[in-house]
Amino acid sequence: MRTHVIVNPAAGNGRVRRLWPRLESRLREASADLSVEWTPGPGAATELVRSALRDGEERIVAVGGDGTLHEVVNGFFAADGAPLAPAACLVPIPCGTGTDFRRALSIPTGVEAVELLEKGQTEWIDLLRLHYTAPDGSRTQRYALNIASFGLSSRVVRAVARSWSALPGSLRYPVALLRALRAHRSCPVDLTLDDTPLEISGIHLVAVANGHAFGGGIQIAPKARFDDGDLDVTILRDVPVWTLLRRIYRFYSGTHLTLEGVTAARGQHFTARPQTDTPVWLEADGELLGQLPVTVEVVPEALQIQF
Repeated sequence: MRTHVIVNPAAGNGRVRRLWPRLESRLREASADLSVEWTPGPGAATELVRSALRDGEERIVAVGGDGTLHEVVNGFFAADGAPLAPAACLVPIPCGTGTDFRRALSIPTGVEAVELLEKGQTEWIDLLRLHYTAPDGSRTQRYALNIASFGLSSRVVRAVARSWSALPGSLRYPVALLRALRAHRSCPVDLTLDDTPLEISGIHLVAVANGHAFGGGIQIAPKARFDDGDLDVTILRDVPVWTLLRRIYRFYSGTHLTLEGVTAARGQHFTARPQTDTPVWLEADGELLGQLPVTVEVVPEALQIQF
């Protein structure tokens, strides 16, 4: 099988650069027909993957974090959303800061993940398709692999980018969460799930999930599955932040769905619109994308993954 490796050398605060000699050696042991490209900067992986698939590559290996995976997944599709090579598959080699996607599928990290190429086990998984407002004001679409969210979570994503790079990944998200809480205010939004308005206005956070974890291990949608054809929507309503903070451990253990201020629902099509002119920022797979309004729909069996 023709295999093309996309490497993000900046992932994991330089972890990929440190691991690369061992990673490359194992990758070449696992696949005889192998080519490698390093991403030159943010956003580049999508076009690199599109080019590789158009050239006939059959398997794409993504070496990096959840942001790298997000870019790579979008490379499986043309700008209009059409699949470029429906039979091609993705192999994730998680080496980033959060690596939340791998938690749902129990994928190992680093060099140990290279064994995924040798096992040859593939599954079709769902994706999220988002239509939202880009920073330049245009409407655009994008796919997400794991979770799309807005509210407090988008502030956390921005804070992670500004947090101390010397901190290990296990600490960067909690530190970013504390920073984000200092500036956070609830967002007045209109929410609709499968054409039914949700009787919720002010929110702290909304997560539309394909996988179950984000933010460095927060089990925000503990019942979500990648192959069930559903969106799992978790909403943190406008309750005192202290009420949520006192039970923060419940979010990490995935036992928070019965807490005061938490609403969980399931469907196939979700929309959110802001009630004011204040921008409400949207993130997906740990990448800040743009603003509401947003429409999220599940695309069943959209991507073949080897794990």
